[in-house]
Amino acid sequence: MTAKRTTILQRSDHVISRKRIDRDALQVMHRLNRSGYKAYLVGGSVRDLMLGRAPKDFDISTDAEPQQIRRLFRNCFLVGRRFRLAHIRFGRDKIIETSTFRRQPPANSSEDNLVQWDDNQFGTPEEDAFRRDFTINALFYDLHDFCVIDHVGGLADLRRKLVRTIGDPNIRFREDPVRMVRAVRFAGRLGFRLESRTRRAIIRHADEILLASPARLLEEIYKLFAMSAAEASFRLLWQLGLMDVLMPELVTYIRATGGRKSPLWSTLAALDSGSFWEGRLHPAFLLATLLQGPMIAVGETVDTIHDVNQTCAAWLEPLAFRFRMPKGTRYRVLRLVENQIRFEHLYRGHRTGRRLKAIERIVGHGSFPESLALLRVRVAAALVDPELVAFWENMGEQYASNPNDIVAEGTGDGSAVMPRRRRRRRRKRTHET
Repeated sequence: MTAKRTTILQRSDHVISRKRIDRDALQVMHRLNRSGYKAYLVGGSVRDLMLGRAPKDFDISTDAEPQQIRRLFRNCFLVGRRFRLAHIRFGRDKIIETSTFRRQPPANSSEDNLVQWDDNQFGTPEEDAFRRDFTINALFYDLHDFCVIDHVGGLADLRRKLVRTIGDPNIRFREDPVRMVRAVRFAGRLGFRLESRTRRAIIRHADEILLASPARLLEEIYKLFAMSAAEASFRLLWQLGLMDVLMPELVTYIRATGGRKSPLWSTLAALDSGSFWEGRLHPAFLLATLLQGPMIAVGETVDTIHDVNQTCAAWLEPLAFRFRMPKGTRYRVLRLVENQIRFEHLYRGHRTGRRLKAIERIVGHGSFPESLALLRVRVAAALVDPELVAFWENMGEQYASNPNDIVAEGTGDGSAVMPRRRRRRRRKRTHET
């Protein structure tokens, strides 16, 4: 690995302010420093602060070992085997991830398999910087004198808007294939270019991506949707050939529907552009948005809803197995996509009495709000008629106001309602004794 000259930016030469750093992260660094340890803000948080962005997470690196960190913080618990980390919890949801400085572990003796299974070799701050994946993620912020420390050339790549591996990309991607998807994520999210050697190495080693843990791969797939960058990230995943290995079923659909002009890209762009759901989007909703095109296409080739379920489930099964997708997530994806077919099917025939009861059932089901949000995404992508979402929004409002009423037969806009008939209870006969 080629050594680079360390660059140090003093406080007057960079834009990072303590006011923009999470207070709990500052507290963790202060306590580590007071206890005699070095502690730096590291990784994506420093990168985002330098770019004027609001960091999603604030990670810390220190020379304190995991057990020493645990003794300092009562709200700390240790996680990970391959990569031992200290998670310091604040409140119910916030975690400040704290790692010990590491060095690159000894190279795998096998020429055919360079995957690293043990990454707990502790080292110095400089060794830790060279162990990280990309130059833009290896910047340190020192709270002691408020300077930014760059051991690997990350500041220059930030200015050039480049995603570059630290060291030989052919080796780094073979050590941890997930880095290929991470490179795509950073390029898509930040609007950066992949450095030429890094790009060529991803194309060369794309077939090795499935050597990574399925759980880690699925987590990285979810992260591609973040920061309104789904369209750019998945388009790059497709261009580099990674999608051919990860999701060949989706690639078949893209090729059949126009390649670069496939409806998939307009769907993801619509998801990026607006808020269709209050609160955090569930991973199943994200996957349903990604996969709804080909699943609806195969679902519409059969006649009954029961057959739709079986056909869509059969299409999803190989992909779900590849990522070891949790059953709950898989069933939720199926339900959301099936409801898209139900929405159109019931809208076309909503004047008949039997369809009225089916409308009531779908509107009253717990999946309806999320299914309606997915329908709004499809409307925003110009895939379905806006009148369809207006109809179902009206049905939802009526059901919310009076769950005992259903849409009246013969109304095209769903403006009238018809009371549900109540069953007469039979009186129990009493036998005289």
